[in-house]
Amino acid sequence: MPARGPWARLKPWRWHLLLAAGVALLVHLSLFSDFMPPYRRLFGRVTLDNVLHFAAFAALGLVAPLAPRSRPRALAALAALLALGLALELMQLAIPNRRCQLYDALGNALGLAAGAAAGFALRGRLRRSAPGPGPRPPAPPDTP
Repeated sequence: MPARGPWARLKPWRWHLLLAAGVALLVHLSLFSDFMPPYRRLFGRVTLDNVLHFAAFAALGLVAPLAPRSRPRALAALAALLALGLALELMQLAIPNRRCQLYDALGNALGLAAGAAAGFALRGRLRRSAPGPGPRPPAPPDTP
């Protein structure tokens, strides 16, 4: 069944804008905001903060494959997001009242991978449902 709805009709520049807005929000919340989720263990060593890291990067990972037109650029965008996640964690070493944690970086990477898998699947579905160039004109008859 072809993909329908407003998401199927978004132009690439709108996906870029959505990705840029998500990155800007993530950087703001990670470095400049006073927002700190309550420290609450959900299971094992996983906390609410880890789940929020996973969700934020899953959302970015979902959008990243949809913005560029080529697969290599989509992979480059995902590599840049992975580097951003690691950089944000390392920058928190220099910010008072922030902690650089391995589990946060792991949540970033796992969320990015999960979102990217869904994004590439959606990308394929949107590409298959896109209208083609139309029917080919009939070939000219061979003349003897």
